[in-house]
Amino acid sequence: MPIGVTGAAKRYGAVAALRGVSLDFPAGRLTAVLGPSGCGKTTLLRAIAGFLTLDEGRVRFGDDDVTALPPQARGTAMVFQSYALWP
Repeated sequence: MPIGVTGAAKRYGAVAALRGVSLDFPAGRLTAVLGPSGCGKTTLLRAIAGFLTLDEGRVRFGDDDVTALPPQARGTAMVFQSYALWP
């Protein structure tokens, strides 16, 4: 199922963790989100999973807008990062 993020914004006080992020993740493709520390990777993934609420923007799973759904209603899974992935 494709996943889409449109106009995602999240602020923590004066710090903009996400600012107008729009991405499409095609169905059946492995996609990596890469960037330096503090660039918003984890914030983006937490928003897609439903662990945080966006200040602005939408998250879609297929044709369904899941922005307001809690994590348990999104039908997703989470795998914790292991430092062994990147020797």
